[in-house]
Amino acid sequence: MSDPIEPYFVADFGENGGRFEWSSREEIAGWIGQLQNRWEWIGQQRHSPTNNALQVIVGKFNATQQALTHASNHRKQGQTQQAESQLASARSSLEDFVRTYPWILPDSAQCRFVEGLRDAGQKLEAALIVAHWLAQDLNGAPIRQTVNALLTWELHDRGIKDRMKSESAALKRLAGDMQTALTQHRELERQQVARFDDLYKQDSDQSLEHHGVFVEGEAKRNSLWQEQLTGMQNELKSLKETYDKHMALAAPVEYWDTKRRRHKSLAIVSFFAVIVCMALGGFLLHTELQTVANAALEAKTAASSGTSAEAAKANSTATLLQSQAAWQFGSFLLLATLSFWFTRLIVRIFLSNLHLENDASERVTMAKTYLALLRDGGMPKGDSINTVLAALFRPTGDGIVKDEGLPPSAMEWITKLGAK
Repeated sequence: MSDPIEPYFVADFGENGGRFEWSSREEIAGWIGQLQNRWEWIGQQRHSPTNNALQVIVGKFNATQQALTHASNHRKQGQTQQAESQLASARSSLEDFVRTYPWILPDSAQCRFVEGLRDAGQKLEAALIVAHWLAQDLNGAPIRQTVNALLTWELHDRGIKDRMKSESAALKRLAGDMQTALTQHRELERQQVARFDDLYKQDSDQSLEHHGVFVEGEAKRNSLWQEQLTGMQNELKSLKETYDKHMALAAPVEYWDTKRRRHKSLAIVSFFAVIVCMALGGFLLHTELQTVANAALEAKTAASSGTSAEAAKANSTATLLQSQAAWQFGSFLLLATLSFWFTRLIVRIFLSNLHLENDASERVTMAKTYLALLRDGGMPKGDSINTVLAALFRPTGDGIVKDEGLPPSAMEWITKLGAK
């Protein structure tokens, strides 16, 4: 329920006037303006008492209007305390004036009396009566009209002449005004009831519409939330399965990755060893072959030089040199055989490590690819982990020929030749 709206201006005119309320400055200013215009006919009589009487009425109303204007200006400037002070001044001025002269109100019996007298053609007499009420000096007005006005008022006030008639007319007019106001209030009440029913229906329709939209939106949100929850649960389940299988494959992957790096290092070392062995073997064979050639040349030179005695001695020397050359040639053959055998063995070791490094790299790549496909859901359903484990732990050769060893002995050569 909304709070009641406070009136802008309230004035209490006592028992003869009643209590009045106005909702805005414009409303109270309009009411004072209408009341002031209602008494302007007094100044139209062109006499000092009536003009002075009008000046008194206009002065009081102008004082109230000025106070209201000042209050409005202070309120626009945000000066609330000054505005309230001016409103209190306007209220005091208006209440004192109306309480002192209650006939100023349009529904009073005295107002009805002077207006009736005015409407009856006795405007000056009515104006002089008002001046008399305001305690104005009646000098300057026609004596006959002054005496007539005062006599008429005294007779009316004492009830001797037409008082009952004027007051009855005032009461009837007041009753008519009250009936009109009552009718207006009833009409306003019906309009407000109809407006309230219309607003209540609109509010009910909007409430139902908003409730339907809310229920529909809530259903959609619940559906979307359920879909997201299901998706997250499936993703979490897939992630858990991937993690479990990853942990199952973590040790093999680490083992084969370490083995791959070791074989790669050994392949590099064996490759450089092959280069060194080939260079060193070539250098030794070249040196040994040059020594054998020098020994054969010396033996030949010794056999063809000198006399008979010297020839015999030379033959002995040549025989010795030839024997030495034969031994050096045999040494050359042995060195060459061992060099070729050792170089070939190093090459085999290099190729073996290269082969094992490639095999380990393939196994690591296969395991990581399997985990990636499993994480993305690209793997077919089934017992695929067993296939991967079987491939990871399949037997692997060392890459070295099993019958590779020392060169064959003379007996083996003879046996092979006999077999042919």
